Amino acid sequence: MLKRLPIFLSFFCFSSAALADPTSVELILDCSGSMWNKLSDGRYRIDAAKQVLSEFIATAPEKEDLHIGLRLYGSKISHREPGACEDTVLVLPMEGFQRTQMLQYVKEARAIGATPLAISLNAAADDFTKPGKKQVIVFTDGEESCGGDVAAALARLKSQGIDADVRIIGIGLPKAVAERFAILAPIENADSVAKLAEALKNATSTTVTPPAAPVVTKEKVTVRVMKNGEPLIEGGVSLMSVEKVAMNLVKGEEPGTWQAELPPGLYTATVTPAGRRFPDLGVARGADNTFILDVTEMPKVTIEIPNEEITVFQEFTLMFKGANGVGDQYIILAPVGSPDSAQPNLRDAIGKEATMTMWAPDLPGMYEARFTQKGADYQNVLCGRSKPFEVKMPAVTLELPALVAASTPMTVKFKAPVQHSDWIGWVKAGAADGEYAIYARPSDQSDQVELHAPAEPGDYEMRYSNDGAITPFARKAFKVEGAVIALEAPDSAMAGAYVDIGWKGAPDLAHIYITIVEKGSSPGSYNDYQRLGSGQNTLKVQAPRKTGDMEIRINDEKQQKVLFSRPIKITEMKATVAGPAEAAAKSTLNITWTGPAGGGDFVTIVKAGAGDSEYLNYFYTKESAATMDLILPEEAGAYELRYVTGDNQVIARQAVTVK
Repeated sequence: MLKRLPIFLSFFCFSSAALADPTSVELILDCSGSMWNKLSDGRYRIDAAKQVLSEFIATAPEKEDLHIGLRLYGSKISHREPGACEDTVLVLPMEGFQRTQMLQYVKEARAIGATPLAISLNAAADDFTKPGKKQVIVFTDGEESCGGDVAAALARLKSQGIDADVRIIGIGLPKAVAERFAILAPIENADSVAKLAEALKNATSTTVTPPAAPVVTKEKVTVRVMKNGEPLIEGGVSLMSVEKVAMNLVKGEEPGTWQAELPPGLYTATVTPAGRRFPDLGVARGADNTFILDVTEMPKVTIEIPNEEITVFQEFTLMFKGANGVGDQYIILAPVGSPDSAQPNLRDAIGKEATMTMWAPDLPGMYEARFTQKGADYQNVLCGRSKPFEVKMPAVTLELPALVAASTPMTVKFKAPVQHSDWIGWVKAGAADGEYAIYARPSDQSDQVELHAPAEPGDYEMRYSNDGAITPFARKAFKVEGAVIALEAPDSAMAGAYVDIGWKGAPDLAHIYITIVEKGSSPGSYNDYQRLGSGQNTLKVQAPRKTGDMEIRINDEKQQKVLFSRPIKITEMKATVAGPAEAAAKSTLNITWTGPAGGGDFVTIVKAGAGDSEYLNYFYTKESAATMDLILPEEAGAYELRYVTGDNQVIARQAVTVK
């Protein structure tokens, strides 16, 4: 008899109060290749996530107004192949609770792809079709890897009314990555199966309430054992729960059947005397829990790997013989000693024999190639394995200056067997493996890349790594020193006026610019600006059309950093326009003016009472003389000379009568 309840049985019970309105929950599972890294408890991340999700799916009660859907990303296309960044699929919509199908999809999900998290969240906004409570739960072990804007995607969800219920369950995330996620949405980071289960419990606390007392329910389970198309009469069947509780099934009335009554949950079946194991049998609440186990002998396949030395992420060749070419068959690369179900890197194996290429795993260690074929019971059966082979870290070296000036170009030389998705970039000293900031892609046609040095002085580290790797292949420390920068500029200026600013010490580069912004503005803020790479040392920068305490800043555009700042006081805009009080129509009027002379400022003549944005004849004040001629209209009447700013604000006027 079972001595303990399954992980979720004790707390997944939907209350009637919570389901007064329809409740829609979308589960999003990360199936990227990095999910084959291990958690602190030794479990592969993908196996741990599958177990926790399967336990939830198998044991959650079925309610009329509960709709649970499943979306997978990274499960169809390898992260090295075209289309990986569009690989997101809603495999089950939120139309009721399709428990049996969902268990099967989770069981068969392959972790091989990239991390297109942003487009998955964008798609989720369109997945909800019903009113009521909405929730998105994301299982992920890493950040967006396809250049998508996760913050914008979450904002779209917020516009759909889902923001309060977007939950992220991190699977062994580095601390810095988890902290970045925490800015975007509620997150719990877990590094073991038990903690993942607890995180899912907490994430669903708005839709799930614990019962007053756990209720043990049992489901009828029938196992049919087949061999060569016929029921297998001799032998026996035993099941092992995830809590390692074993039980033997009793023979059913029909030949080759075995039966028991068991609590919902996950089980592993062992068939004797065949000695075959069948993992992840999901006994589901209220479902037809009939399982067909096929122990038909599969072909004996041999696998040979001729490569003498293989490095992580390298493309290499292998050969197999002896397959029957029937059904779904795969070549899988798995760590030596890992479960036969492990699929960290795989390719379709077509035919009875073939020579094919594979991508080496992302972690060094001892591996083996396995040939699996799907049997009549849809279980993958191991048909052969290669001899163990070692995957090593590539030999990579980096060469760069030990000391560089902030924000300046720097050349990084390298020696490496360049692979697809390799990168060279810098991070702050002490940053966790897997983090990156500014980077460039190396090419096998060159031995160097060009980067811009960090904008902030301090200790840094240059790294050579790969998109799919966590541990860098090479690293080298360097130091950044700040430039001694000085500005020549007035202490105050009129709002909207151009300010002459000279500078010394800043990098004379196009991505460095001078601007005037309000005091306390964010580092990337700017108004009118001038780039330092123009070759001119005194630059004209227009002051904002606001008054108050502001700052002249020198900014690094690429890194959104402030290299230098100095205060400047912006005073009120003032202007004058003066000319004769009356003049003949179509005559030339001699006008003197003063004002900020900002971009778009002009002096015009308009009929008295005209709107601020109206104008007739005019001249721009920028670079105009203090005295200018203006031709009067041909129609007599009451007019007005005006000084108008570039944003259509009239700041000076004088009446003129045209005769």
